[in-house]
Amino acid sequence: MKTILKQGIKHIITGGFADLVDIGAFILLFLFIPYQTIVKAVSFLIAATIKYFGNKYWAFDSPEKDGTGKEAVQFLVITLIGLLINVASFSIFVRINIGLNTELWRQLSVIFAMFITAIWNFCGYKFLVFKK
Repeated sequence: MKTILKQGIKHIITGGFADLVDIGAFILLFLFIPYQTIVKAVSFLIAATIKYFGNKYWAFDSPEKDGTGKEAVQFLVITLIGLLINVASFSIFVRINIGLNTELWRQLSVIFAMFITAIWNFCGYKFLVFKK
């Protein structure tokens, strides 16, 4: 149990940093590309790259080189499913604006989508990709 808690905390820190990059990339890219769903997908994939290295080498301490190809494919599958969950939940949240400023609600929707995706990612990475 202690190991899962420690991994969970490291996963949250790694994910938090990557999510800050996700938010920043989303805001920056949206200035130049006015297609919010496409921009959200790109910012998510940038953050996923950060999450792979942070989770592999720090949170789940899985530096082994054997099986790296299989691990990378599993990570990609979990991440792509996470991408679908992230973009779908973002799209749902952004449509159900509860009366807040549109830009504020868009940014909050990014954060809500991240939380939902974080649960999926932790379970997938812990029990499928970086299991020991």
